[in-house]
Parts: sequence; structure tokens; C-alpha cells
Amino acid sequence: METVSINMNKERRVAYNQIKLMGLDEHGIIYGGMVRDEIVATYYKSVFDEYIDSASLTIEEYKNYWKLDYHPESIKRLIIPNDMDIYFKNNTDASSFITKIRNYADKFNAIVNIHNVGRTNGLFYSIGQNFEHKIIKLIFRIGRTFVFVGHKIEIKIDVIINNSDVHIEPPFNCADFTCNLFVMSSTTEGNYEIRLSRNTGTSLDSNNHVCKRRIETDIINNMIAGNTEFIRTIVSNDAEYINGMRILKMLNNTQHSMNITNVLFRCISKITEKMETEHICDICQHSISDNSNGEELVEILTNKHAINIMHKKCFIEYFRKEILKKYRNAITNEIECKCTRRNLFNFKDSYKFSSLFI
Repeated sequence: METVSINMNKERRVAYNQIKLMGLDEHGIIYGGMVRDEIVATYYKSVFDEYIDSASLTIEEYKNYWKLDYHPESIKRLIIPNDMDIYFKNNTDASSFITKIRNYADKFNAIVNIHNVGRTNGLFYSIGQNFEHKIIKLIFRIGRTFVFVGHKIEIKIDVIINNSDVHIEPPFNCADFTCNLFVMSSTTEGNYEIRLSRNTGTSLDSNNHVCKRRIETDIINNMIAGNTEFIRTIVSNDAEYINGMRILKMLNNTQHSMNITNVLFRCISKITEKMETEHICDICQHSISDNSNGEELVEILTNKHAINIMHKKCFIEYFRKEILKKYRNAITNEIECKCTRRNLFNFKDSYKFSSLFI
């Protein structure tokens, strides 16, 4: 009996790579998580390659590349984007890209859903009203047979289309994290490059070449180490809602979450402080003084005189509910967040503690 083995992670990676190249061929600029993930995955692929070379292993060892338990030191080589964000300068290029997507989907009998996002969406709080936003969802069935429906792969693409004569690159002068300051674009040689955006909204945009390269190296090294900084500077009554949602998305990225090093909380693996009494998680009310199961923890830093540590999963659930409350200050009318001890827990000033602004 013949059998076929399907590696779903590999299939997803290949699909995203092919769609990425279609977008770049139509002069699109890719930004966000896909670029960040490619930087990190490329580095850890080189770590894997060095391991193969240094151990004098044969080319056959590359068959183990997609095994999750093979060479765990380079496991991030297997990072796959959750979605793709792409920007087009005009509707002509965007339409050509969408046509290619439809043709690509037809080859595999995939389902294509495209819908326009209303201008009340949170995106337009940040980048203005001169953009059109479409969401493309592709649904593939991998390994379909007469008796098996196949494994489902969903691909999500956010398409931003410029509707004005003024062209600015993503992240449109309103970057959220330092790890999202990079874009991917085509080159005149027919290849593509990853570089710092020309419109980050930070001093990087006007820095000289040498200074920019030095900071770029520092940001990439921090990304490889799993760290980033929150640098969103937009000021509005609704800013904290958008700030919170961006941070929550980063925390919920189970495949490639990064430590945010300049906000009012930090992720820790264990309690290092000496405590005279047993410490209780504010949310679930269970002890975390021992934490023998190695569960991830979060320490809230709103009060330096009182320890406030809780389970990370409890924190994320609390944080999500706190954001969605959209509590407004009665005097300023600004949305505010508060921690479990009801201290202010806002992020609009976090950028001031970033290495880009100090």
C-alpha cells in the first residue's frame, strides 16, 4: 500500500513564499509580522546550517529540517507567518496582485474570499483615510482524495491600497514595535530586500547612513534574542485602546511572541525575589510562590513597593477584558487601562523609554 506524508508547516511556508513573490512582482511592499519572521527564521536557518557543517553531517540530515524535535537550538528556523500585510502605491498594482491570487487559488481548487474593510476599522485611526483596506482569505485543502476531505490551510492577506498622490511606506509613520520597522520590497535586479522603512515615524527617517545601520543592527540583534520595544506615539482619546490591542496581539502570538522590554510589565520564568509570605496570583488566586510546573509568569511594575506577579495566561485574559472595557477618564475623555491593583496601566508614554527616543 502506498502512503503519502504531508508536512503541513512546510506546505504553509511554501504557500506564503509563493504569494509573497507574487506581491513583490507587482511592486508591493510587505511589512509587519511576515518580515519580522523572515529575519528571525533566516538567522536560525544559518544556525542549523552551521550545525550540519560543523558536525560533518551528510546532506541527508536536511531531511530532518522540518522535524520539531531536531536541533532545538535552531527551532525558530521553522517560524511561519500568521498572515501577510502588503501595501500597494496604486489600485492598478493591487488589482494585478489580486488577479494572480485568484489564478493561483484556481490551480489548487482553493476558495477565495475578498472583502472590503470599513473605514471605522482601527487601522484608519492610525494611517488616515486615504487608504483602501481589503482582506483576502484563501482556503486550501491539502491531500484531498476520494475518501478524505484533506487538511485545511487558511491564508490571510491584508492589502492596503493608496488612493492619493502622496506615497508613504508602511508603517505609515506610526510604527508600533521596533521589530516592525522593516519592510520587504523588490529590487531593480529582480530580487527582493529587507530594509528599514523610510517612514517609521522615528528619528531613523532622518538619520545618516552610518547611524541608521548601527541602530538597524541593534534592533535585529534584539529580535534574534526575542526582544522588542513598544514605540507607538499616536496621541488621541482612543490611543490606549489601539495600544492595548497591538500589545495583546504580540502576547498572543504563540509561535513567535517577543518580550516587550519598555512597558509596565515583564515576562519572567520564575520568582527570584525572596518573599516572606506565599504569593497569590491576583486573577486565579492560586499560589505561584513555587511554580514548580514552570508556567510562564508576568510581573506588573506599576508599584515598585509591592510585588505583583501572576500567571501569564491569567494576565492576558485580564488585559484583554480591561482593553475591551474602553474605560474613559471622566476629565480627559481618554481611554485608560488599569492593572489588577487599579493603578494606571497605560502605554502611551512607553516610547520615551525606548532606545530610539532616549
